Amino acid sequence: MEKSAQNTPPRATSGGRGKSAARRHAAAMLAAIERGKTLDEARDRLGDLSAPDRAFAAAMVMTALRRCGSIEAALAPHLKRRVPARPHLARALLHIGVAQILFMDVPPHAAINETVAATGRREQPFRGLINAVLRRVSEAGQNFGAAPDLPDWLLDGWREAYGATHTAEIEAVLRQTPPLDLQFRDADALKNWQAANPDLGHALTPTCLRLETSGDVTRLPGFDAGTWWVQDISATLAAPLLQADAQAHVLDLCAAPGGKTLQLAARGAQVTALDASESRLERLTANLARTGLSAQTLLGDLESWDAPEKFSHVLLDAPCTATGTIRRHPDLPLHRRRGDIEKSAHVQSTLLDRAAAATAPDGTLVYCVCSLEPEEGEGAADAFLARHEGFSRAPIVADELPACLSAAATPAGYLRTTPANLAASGGCDGFFAARFHRKAEA
Repeated sequence: MEKSAQNTPPRATSGGRGKSAARRHAAAMLAAIERGKTLDEARDRLGDLSAPDRAFAAAMVMTALRRCGSIEAALAPHLKRRVPARPHLARALLHIGVAQILFMDVPPHAAINETVAATGRREQPFRGLINAVLRRVSEAGQNFGAAPDLPDWLLDGWREAYGATHTAEIEAVLRQTPPLDLQFRDADALKNWQAANPDLGHALTPTCLRLETSGDVTRLPGFDAGTWWVQDISATLAAPLLQADAQAHVLDLCAAPGGKTLQLAARGAQVTALDASESRLERLTANLARTGLSAQTLLGDLESWDAPEKFSHVLLDAPCTATGTIRRHPDLPLHRRRGDIEKSAHVQSTLLDRAAAATAPDGTLVYCVCSLEPEEGEGAADAFLARHEGFSRAPIVADELPACLSAAATPAGYLRTTPANLAASGGCDGFFAARFHRKAEA
């Protein structure tokens, strides 16, 4: 295995204590995630670090999460017993150190010395061990056997669904730092942005631009003007499947943070966006305000919410295990279990039935999830059709998808992407969508 120059996380730019501080904060963040915090929840562990140090600390954490199995394999020959994760940060510091040495553009001596310097009072008994083990890992290099960086239950399910070769391709993408996709309100907005910023990114579709590196999106050109929003290319595929004309009345269910709402509003649709989370709905409202687009937002739980009318176009982006987003959320495998798939599928079944009840006769219902699990995608769609004779599958065909993802149209008439799609340019999220037509007499 070799470091990938194209996907190498950034190295530290601050000096002196900042280097050690960044590593200690990174270890604190990693430990918080391993103890149950999500990636977003654990970001408060970065404290008041400078912007460059925050970026470096976050890169160390993301790398340690993406390569956790490999890091464990690299450490194993040099540890007689596993270092406990509590009540100190010794184990997290070891993982942060190995991440730098093996998988980041950090000189080994700097990675070792500054990681050791990041030990505090509670880690003092392990200071010598951390120093010795990191030096041995550096000397050994990547001279250890292949190790999976994802749980066996997850990989076994993917191999059954997609085959061993494709699963290996998914794994390879998930080890990389993902690019950033920007969705523009229309093709002219993207063309104008490219004309003003010719050296930034490349277009994947007439309205989707891919940047090779991510960072503080609020500093990117056009953010304040609201000409674009962050949305993975896979997620942009669902809204157009509704084929909603301008002024069409669209119900967007489980809508926040609102990428699909923005797409529909940009097309001129009259959108009603429902979500059960007040905080997420506030993000949607803020995104609408920034982009100058409009939609009616409603706070409510779809399981108990009754639509005031039937809608000709309904989009349900259902809650799911989100395993399709691991490339951007590498903490997810730590927080998911095999049993979560069945639980999610049960909720999705209920929500699909509720969405069907809100769909007008002769109307269109699109169901989507950012999950790679067939039980939440193809299985949920097939089960829905078996329960609802008044609905039929409206096949999704390659011609209505972007050329770069035309292969996502499946023989069954569904849409399925995996991170291995667009692998040469950084992959994409795993995503599933199905389109249903409600019979006129139903």
